[in-house]
Amino acid sequence: MNKQNIELLFQNYIDNFDYLNDPNGGYETYKWEAIEQVQKVWDLAAPDLSGMIKQAFSKTYNLINNRIVSPGNGLALLAKEEPEAVRKALEDLLSETADVDEKQSNILSFVDTINVMLEKHYPGKWKYTHDVRVAITYLALIVPSENYLFKSTPAHYFARWMGFDTDLGYGADFKLKYYYRMCDELLADVNACPELLKKDAERKCSWRDPSKHVLVTDLIYCFGVYPVMRAGLNEPPTLRKKKNSAEAQQAERAKRAEELQARLNQMQDEIDAIQEEIDALPIVDLTGKTVQTKLYGPVTVELHEGSYLSFTAEGKKREFALPGCVVNGFVIPEDQVVVERYRKEAELQEKIQKLNSEQRLVNLEYGKY
Repeated sequence: MNKQNIELLFQNYIDNFDYLNDPNGGYETYKWEAIEQVQKVWDLAAPDLSGMIKQAFSKTYNLINNRIVSPGNGLALLAKEEPEAVRKALEDLLSETADVDEKQSNILSFVDTINVMLEKHYPGKWKYTHDVRVAITYLALIVPSENYLFKSTPAHYFARWMGFDTDLGYGADFKLKYYYRMCDELLADVNACPELLKKDAERKCSWRDPSKHVLVTDLIYCFGVYPVMRAGLNEPPTLRKKKNSAEAQQAERAKRAEELQARLNQMQDEIDAIQEEIDALPIVDLTGKTVQTKLYGPVTVELHEGSYLSFTAEGKKREFALPGCVVNGFVIPEDQVVVERYRKEAELQEKIQKLNSEQRLVNLEYGKY
């Protein structure tokens, strides 16, 4: 990779360390705190597997769940329904192997297994759906010394700017071994930079990561997210057309692939920005509140957890998903501010869904190259 850019990245990280980790700034130290919590709690032999999973992931913030998707909550709920099946799936995912291709195979099997069980018990609840990124995150949280956290957009962004020589791939074509190789190469540079290691040792958290895997992925993430981390670096040049016709065709294909990759990155950035808007919306808790309903009249909300609320009507427990139940008029809170808040969330979610649909189409074209 480009050693000059790596050195500049390290210096920018050192210079902006306080801002990146300040609770009023980036507060990226939460990653270390999240892993510390997992290390304290994780026990696959726990009698209450569901409770253990929920407690272990309680500080993961947006590493697993956010206000749009909540696969971690889905896994905890599933562990109530089929604890031994979930325990076995996690055991298989966490099985020790030095072969990264085998690790990726375990990840794909885990995702398929969990999603089949989720569809069985919670049909249509796409918020609980698992994907490769979520499974990689589980591995990095539970066994950080052997795995790396992963977010697609920052990883691809870093790879292009730092001149990593192998395409990481997207979606079904994503190659974990290339991503891990890129992280391993960066790790070697990290361990050769005493100033960076000293700065990392100053981090205000009780858990220390001797492997420095979390630091590696924090560098990749911060580089992709914070413009200040790219100060002084020159953006990599675009591919130039070759004179030879065969080479020209190959160059055109590479250029198109790069354009598609850039579009995928841009769409992910747009999705992340919209998600930040959703995260900034006021937090609402309707538990214990009386609301009007289209079918049952006034009811008292017994539980409002995440994007679902439930109440008892006509002798049965009823559950509705937010924000749809409010926007479509099935549930009508008294406070108009709450109604407008959920209308805004629905509007933002619709934008994300459109971008997700476009991402799938672009991914299909990208797969041709």
